[in-house]
Amino acid sequence: MRTPHERLINDVQRPEAYDEVVLDGSAAPIVLSVWRGDPGAPAVLFLPGTMTHPLFYEEFLDGLNRRGLTVVGLHAAGHGKSPRTRHPLTFATVVGNALDALAWVRSTFPDAPPVLLGTSQGGVLAIAVAARTDLAAGVVAHNVLDASLPETLATTRLPRALAPAYSALRAALRGVAQVAPRLPVPFGMYLEMARVTRDAATAEQFWTDPLGRRSYPLRFLAEMLEEDVTQPVTCPVVVVATSGDPLFPLAYTRAVFARIEAPSKQLVVVASPEHLLFVHDPEASVELLVPRVRSFAERWQAEHTVDAQRA
Repeated sequence: MRTPHERLINDVQRPEAYDEVVLDGSAAPIVLSVWRGDPGAPAVLFLPGTMTHPLFYEEFLDGLNRRGLTVVGLHAAGHGKSPRTRHPLTFATVVGNALDALAWVRSTFPDAPPVLLGTSQGGVLAIAVAARTDLAAGVVAHNVLDASLPETLATTRLPRALAPAYSALRAALRGVAQVAPRLPVPFGMYLEMARVTRDAATAEQFWTDPLGRRSYPLRFLAEMLEEDVTQPVTCPVVVVATSGDPLFPLAYTRAVFARIEAPSKQLVVVASPEHLLFVHDPEASVELLVPRVRSFAERWQAEHTVDAQRA
């Protein structure tokens, strides 16, 4: 485990196992954190949560790599080690970044079944990416969101009493975003840190992280809230939820999960009161996810073997 000082400077536990790669994105360069695993082992593309980056979850990602997996963490445009540019940050840009990173994983590790793994906002992104490509062997989404449901208010700090006016609120958000797309929306304006984490050290790490963001442009949030979770996904999906998540209520996650269309899907509920599961319990998270990632990989390899034999 890293010391508080190592977390502060976003250091890694095993520099010899870690590398960084710069991809030329369509709008701006993006950075990937790479832990190379065993030959032929699954390659996980990790999509982090709101305003963070892969090194915020280093203990968890390093744990996956110690189990032999290749791990590639996305520093999306304007996040983490990727440069801040004058290009507007949009949700479509971040989806494009993830698609570019997934293509890089496939070309760099051609024998490694690629698996999308997202947490919190990254879980939303993982489903969005999987709906736009057939490159992934599977998706693990820790938290999912369907903004068409009025219950989505429960994931924000807005009063739940506003649910009857939810459609009007979404329409108003779209309208304001068209007029002022770059208007910064601070983290604390729509999310409550006490519900993201109750741990003072983790909250301090977030607020003092020199690589972290503190706000999103309004257009970014408006676009994310227009994402259609019911778009068909061509690969198996595992949704992970915690029983006492204070940010994503379990009842809400079950409702969103029911709307996901995939060849197969599974909802895994972990007995925990935490939202930041991968941060607060990285070892148990690794033990939970590695068998599922390997199961995706075995299915993918079997299908590709059959395809090769037919060819």
